[in-house]
Amino acid sequence: MFQQRLLRYNISNWRQLKDAKSNHSAKMSISVADFVQDKRLSGLRIQLNHSDFGVLFACIVEAQGDIVGEVIENMIPELTPTQILVELQKFGFYITYNPEREIPIPQLQHLYSIKGLGFDKLRILHVHSYSHGIKQIVWYIVAFNVKDNPQWINNWYSPSQEEFMRSLNDGSATNLSKVSNTQRYRWDWLVDYVADIDDILEANS
Repeated sequence: MFQQRLLRYNISNWRQLKDAKSNHSAKMSISVADFVQDKRLSGLRIQLNHSDFGVLFACIVEAQGDIVGEVIENMIPELTPTQILVELQKFGFYITYNPEREIPIPQLQHLYSIKGLGFDKLRILHVHSYSHGIKQIVWYIVAFNVKDNPQWINNWYSPSQEEFMRSLNDGSATNLSKVSNTQRYRWDWLVDYVADIDDILEANS
């Protein structure tokens, strides 16, 4: 029996989603809309539509504005790229996302200062602890020295709170979460890997 080849897409910008087609139904489509020049809300809306059932999924990336609440420390403010792609794949859209990383100059300058302090890697670090026998996870944006924290190079590795604090105290790691929230620096592209700071700076030079 002949099996139809699956439609697969690789995108570098969320706006390219509008050209993708579902492998499950021709009645489904993705629309992308920019919200701009309105102090109440700015951002990019991704919306999955079905001609019979209406909107099946929607989210806004890079949301800012008067109606957007402040980000609570250590709370992920919006869906990650991986979570968005999982939702789309559920409805037959097979998409990989390799974004063009246009890092703002102030954020790059911050990375230069981090490099100057001797740190070489950057990642989202999930730190675990136990309270009354219940495992709790808190995430941080961290820069660190891989020679002093060799296991952290594995993106799936989650250190204990004690290990994390030990690395902060001995100067082999630094927590960038607070300054990132204050300056609204985005690190969502770090979700799936550990980044080399030199590579980031070279790619954006």
